Amino acid sequence: MPDLPLTIAVGNYDRTRGIIDGRVRVEGCQTSCFPLYPEEIFFRTFRYGEFDVSELSFSSYLRTIASGTSDYIGIPAFVSRVFRHSGIYVRAGSGIEKPEDLRGKRIGVPEYQITAVVWIRGMLQHVHGVLPTECHWRNGGQ
Repeated sequence: MPDLPLTIAVGNYDRTRGIIDGRVRVEGCQTSCFPLYPEEIFFRTFRYGEFDVSELSFSSYLRTIASGTSDYIGIPAFVSRVFRHSGIYVRAGSGIEKPEDLRGKRIGVPEYQITAVVWIRGMLQHVHGVLPTECHWRNGGQ
């Protein structure tokens, strides 16, 4: 029986490189890997359903599940690992010394629903007691 063709789109991380370069095989499958930047993967997957297996934005995936429009089934494989605390920047002279000082402040984000921002809102709420509703969120490009 011939191997099943399988397209896989993931970021080029140390945790995915074995599949990308062929050192790790998917048994019974002939894989075609596409190492792309996450933004391109997410766009092509959500817009066109272009890949059989795809790294996805967790928060955007949850939105498709909630709306009943998901063509994908999630598996708990978190291939992108980033220390999310490193994604918070505070303007010098703002008087913000600790996370709790963000109450009542404007916080700029590229998009409210992106996974990194979901993690940061969760840290602010569950570690520092700052509810998302206590901040003024602004979306926009960088």
